[in-house]
Amino acid sequence: MQAQPQRVSGRAVGAVMFIAALAVTIAWIVIRVFFTVQPAEGEPSGATMTASSNAVGSVAERAAPRAITKPFDHVIVLSIDGLRADAVEDAVRRGRPGFAALLEGPHTLEARTDPDITVTLPNHTGMVTGRLFKGPQGHNWLPNDLPPTIVEGGTLHAAHGSYVPSMWDVAHDHGLLTGMIASKEKFILYDNTYREEQGAPDAVAPDHGRAKLDVVELAFRGEGVERKAEAALDRAAADGRRSLWFLHFADTDFTGHGKTWDMTPGSDYLACVDRMDALVDRLVGHVGSNPSLKGRTAIIMTADHGGGAPPLSHTVHDSPLNFRIPFVVWTGDGAAGDLYALSPTRSRPSASERMTATGGAPIRNADAGNCALWLLGLPSIPTSTVGAEQDLLAGWSRTDR
Repeated sequence: MQAQPQRVSGRAVGAVMFIAALAVTIAWIVIRVFFTVQPAEGEPSGATMTASSNAVGSVAERAAPRAITKPFDHVIVLSIDGLRADAVEDAVRRGRPGFAALLEGPHTLEARTDPDITVTLPNHTGMVTGRLFKGPQGHNWLPNDLPPTIVEGGTLHAAHGSYVPSMWDVAHDHGLLTGMIASKEKFILYDNTYREEQGAPDAVAPDHGRAKLDVVELAFRGEGVERKAEAALDRAAADGRRSLWFLHFADTDFTGHGKTWDMTPGSDYLACVDRMDALVDRLVGHVGSNPSLKGRTAIIMTADHGGGAPPLSHTVHDSPLNFRIPFVVWTGDGAAGDLYALSPTRSRPSASERMTATGGAPIRNADAGNCALWLLGLPSIPTSTVGAEQDLLAGWSRTDR
């Protein structure tokens, strides 16, 4: 008996056709995924190409900033602890010679501290590393007292979780003499961080060793710091060494904490400001009287914070009394200028603004390290985020007195 063909229902036929169509669709997707030419990993495609290209271009520009026409041989970064911007203004108005001499160079009295903290060690750490306090790229150092031992985590590297380069790294690796003369014992943090065992290998041949700070000295009053600075500069010049120095006068901060940041005539704070002015005058005069230093030395003067909010401190980070500070670049050529006008990539805040309303970057004390390196003709601090483009003084040209 002849076998009868099996009958297939319309429902079964539909199911088969659906499965076949689904298989074809899947096969087409697989072919598109695995056989269509894809951009290399990290390569932009389509509409993202232009934006990504612009970003790459901007990075390249940052990596090759405008070079100074004639680098200085010596640069001093001077921090006057607790020096309010209006105290500098007041001293100049009263005819004090030191700050008046500094203001013969490019300057602003509308510089800013770290936006999130107005205390000593975090802001000084910003100056020497070119980083702000917070964030993945922040230096993350919060304590403001004598740091623990190195074994107990008393280094910037331990706080950040990886190596934190400084202005001293760059200068040292390029063969310059580096030094710090400070007025507070807690600045041992930087010696802990950049001594031989903790410093990074020299990144520039020849090898100058891993210790990034050649000279570390302490003096409890500004007069002692200034005297040691004169001697150190003279030694460097006599030895034919170029140099980068960090100086710290603590006197105004001590007076503010003990007597308040009183700006009325005759106050203890203003008397201390006048003492600091006299030390600045001595330092500028010493540079000008030494032929080995004159015309070869620049001074960057700023402050870690102001003070007066609360009256005996400076911990209110959003008070203009605390965040408004000076930033001065003295080059000895008498070419005074508005530092914001000479740095067109920066945005000037109003006196009451901690950060600009437009979101543009103001000039900060954390610009000091990269500005100092630019004046020396050196590249910016690796991985730094403040002034890494070395864009301060973009509209300034060096002239001889």
